[in-house]
Amino acid sequence: MTVATLLNSSKGAELIREQTGRSCTRQNLEKLCKQGKLPKSCVSLSPIRVNAETLVAEYSSTIEQRQTNRFPPKPRKPVVSVLDRAPESVPPAAQERGEVIPEYNESRAKTEYERANLLELERRQKEGLLVERKTVESTWSVLVTNAKTKLLAVPSRAKQRIPHLTLEEVEILNDLVRESLEDLAGTGAEE
Repeated sequence: MTVATLLNSSKGAELIREQTGRSCTRQNLEKLCKQGKLPKSCVSLSPIRVNAETLVAEYSSTIEQRQTNRFPPKPRKPVVSVLDRAPESVPPAAQERGEVIPEYNESRAKTEYERANLLELERRQKEGLLVERKTVESTWSVLVTNAKTKLLAVPSRAKQRIPHLTLEEVEILNDLVRESLEDLAGTGAEE
């Protein structure tokens, strides 16, 4: 009694290719064994083990040449990156408006740059280095109003502290303060 030589599916497929010249893959041989098309040669299904002495003869007699590559492998589609799929022409609506659409990479770079700027602004705001415009305007308005009120009160306070001032001198002080405030208001408006 001879001991049969058992092969796994890879070695069995290699043996078939060498001795018959027909193409046979490991997957193809496993499929044939699982479908029961090689009952004499297939010794075990899990894991796949085939008898080396009977395999080539049974394969040649049972499996027709045309069945070997019954389902040829599908050609793989080439991998196309997103960068390669950028539009090659300007869309009609953009052409009508006379717009020029930038390349995808350029557009993406601009987007990333703006996103980085927004993150930087957000970081500065959280650190307290930036304040909202509304807050600055309202605070500035309150400060200017307080300063104006205090400056306009200087002549009357001067009269209270220096009682020998005449009404004419108080009026001169009042005119000087108003003239200075008008000059300040005019300077701010020009800038």
